Amino acid sequence: MGFDVRDNIKFAIQDRCFTQSSIAIKARMSPSTLSMILSKKRRLEANELYDLCEAMEISPTELKDRYDHGCQCREGVRDVKEKIKKENCCP
Repeated sequence: MGFDVRDNIKFAIQDRCFTQSSIAIKARMSPSTLSMILSKKRRLEANELYDLCEAMEISPTELKDRYDHGCQCREGVRDVKEKIKKENCCP
């Protein structure tokens, strides 16, 4: 399976305890557009990638390197969601 930066974006949003809606608004796109991008029902344009990175205060390089294959520790996104719930990092 090939690299897809949309997986990294999804995990970065979760890891940083943001909501998709708040990031979408900061990136000047509708929450439904971001949802479609993250569920891979819509392509991610290059300018949108930069807007999303700016909204999350992360560089595209950090997004690629830190969240490669969904997370830093190479767990699946679903496993990470469970870990976040257990650690209760997000209010």
